[in-house]
Amino acid sequence: MFKWIALSFFFLSTLASAQEPSAQDLLVKLDDMRIGEQQVKVVTRVQLFEQGELTSSRDYLVYVGSDRRSLALFQSPKEKGQKVLMLDDQFWMFMPKSKRPIRITPMQKLLGEASTGDIASLRWAEDYQGAQPTLVELDGKQVWQAELTAARKGLSYAKVSLFSDQDTLEPIKAELFLASGKHAKTAQFYMSDVEGLRSVSAMDLIDRIQKDQLTKITYLNLEPVSIPDKWFNPSFLARNPKM
Repeated sequence: MFKWIALSFFFLSTLASAQEPSAQDLLVKLDDMRIGEQQVKVVTRVQLFEQGELTSSRDYLVYVGSDRRSLALFQSPKEKGQKVLMLDDQFWMFMPKSKRPIRITPMQKLLGEASTGDIASLRWAEDYQGAQPTLVELDGKQVWQAELTAARKGLSYAKVSLFSDQDTLEPIKAELFLASGKHAKTAQFYMSDVEGLRSVSAMDLIDRIQKDQLTKITYLNLEPVSIPDKWFNPSFLARNPKM
């Protein structure tokens, strides 16, 4: 009898643990629902709303490669020709009339609360690690909460609290913290069906200080592409300002 009870307990415990996602599971799910393929081109729009009114809008063409490499091309008329290159934790900005790139930080503001890191760093599974998620209540529902810490220095946010759907693991929101411990922003994710697949179609960045300001990042189009390695070379970009 005792042996049967012990075996039953072991079976139920194994089943329960198999159903509990790890922090890495939630991050991989988030990445898959944002960009999916290894190399992609993402048409991105950033809009700034103040007191509910649209005040500014800018477009970017973002090429996301492997090994934490990405290139953002500014598309709005006043910024055409500007580029931001991310190589691991290093960021450079290229201006059309300058032959020398400018070193910037991932927190460099683009528009409203959207920073270069928010636009270029689209794979969190490579950036963060965390303990076993726990079930918490959010808006009357049980959801997974994973407390994440940056895997290395130089990331936009030192800590992230990620909330995901209990059943589907779809991302709901992420609270973003600076190295100082300051709660800088809250990212709210919006899902849609694209060619039969669920994906993150937009993300609101909510300023924790300026309550009347909201920045929306919308992923207008995403497609797998083959990106030439030279596009991630600072020297090549400096020699080709009209790219």
